[in-house]
Amino acid sequence: MILVLCDADDVAALWLVARLRAAGEQCLLVTSDLLSFARMRSQRIGRDGARALVRLDEVTVIETPDLVVNRMPAPPTAAWRHAAPAEREYATAELIAFVLSWLAGLQCPVRNRPEPECLAGPAPHDLLAAVQAHRAGLDCADASFGADVSPFPLLESALRAAGPGARPVHAVVLDGRILDPEGLARRAGAPLPARLADAVEGFAAAIGANRALIGIDFVVAGRWWFAGSTPLPDLPTAGDTLVRDLTRLSERVPA
Repeated sequence: MILVLCDADDVAALWLVARLRAAGEQCLLVTSDLLSFARMRSQRIGRDGARALVRLDEVTVIETPDLVVNRMPAPPTAAWRHAAPAEREYATAELIAFVLSWLAGLQCPVRNRPEPECLAGPAPHDLLAAVQAHRAGLDCADASFGADVSPFPLLESALRAAGPGARPVHAVVLDGRILDPEGLARRAGAPLPARLADAVEGFAAAIGANRALIGIDFVVAGRWWFAGSTPLPDLPTAGDTLVRDLTRLSERVPA
């Protein structure tokens, strides 16, 4: 069984679940709201490793999935909105702690394993992302960072560097590999640079996403300018390639 964790309004996750089921895969979608109100969340850690069990209702139990696709960035903001502030903070901290430990202890492949800063996986600050992208060999434009600048400094700097006629494109990257590079080139209206695949692989490794499903944005106008990364890629842009690769991943040994 493939488990997909996401927010209630995650359209890309709904697309993925529908496509996986159409391909014949048993797939369970669990939203952050549903997980927060599970009948039971249990994890036991001992000499033989960790065992976890999540009982969502009387019939739905999660114990040993074959693959987890994690797109849940944080606990749901509305789940405990009627509770007292102290109770809200406690419930939020408890869910974060459980998800961190639960997904870290699973023996199956997990894309993406949560981090304290973002439960959906690698989400470096834009400044760190720019530094690592430059070191990996991606083209990075000069950008300004601070409270009084744009909330999207990498995208805006890439657009300025690219000039008129630039085309923003989004690449879905699984385990450091660009999915559907031919489709990406068509959307960009330009061939992929020869060194792009290696640079993307190096960037993914540098931010801890070499075993993760992420998105990387580019602005293309001759050069492929790096415009940021996200742990919540636009999954439909990878199409059947993503569905096929996740299906194969669920059949592999744990990773």
